[in-house]
Amino acid sequence: MADQNIFDRPVLQRLYRYGCALCKDQDQAYDLLQHALEKYIRDGGKHNYHHDVAYVRTVMRNRFIDEYRRSKRIPEDSYDDTSPVAINEASLEDIVIAQIDLEIVWHKLDPFEREIMYYWAIEGMTAKEIAMEINVPRGTVLSRIHRLRKKIEAAFDSSQYSRSNRP
Repeated sequence: MADQNIFDRPVLQRLYRYGCALCKDQDQAYDLLQHALEKYIRDGGKHNYHHDVAYVRTVMRNRFIDEYRRSKRIPEDSYDDTSPVAINEASLEDIVIAQIDLEIVWHKLDPFEREIMYYWAIEGMTAKEIAMEINVPRGTVLSRIHRLRKKIEAAFDSSQYSRSNRP
């Protein structure tokens, strides 16, 4: 069995954030991570450290894709459970506007775009690292990032426009 301290708190948090980036839901992200870790433990941890994290991430991604495809065949009603937002120095209005803008943009992204966004914006990976992680050519990653930036800019421009036209 591999070293028991492989999945320390920062690694688990990074994997959890990856799950959140894939499925837009904290509970589903937690379930993805739990499933992947269970599978890793059942397999006996037959991998070395660098492959352990990649293996768990791959299991999470594959499970998400399976669930995504299943949900397309059999629609499921989901209920959003909103949690309270901690208010600091920023005004409540700014927080609400930023949250609305982010939700608008996030829902316009498909799961694969969210995955690229996660690696690029949250993990700070380079295009080459992302390409190696998701097993596609670097040029494909660069073009996806470019299209993703344009899509986000367009979404923010349209949300700013629609908000400025309100009475």
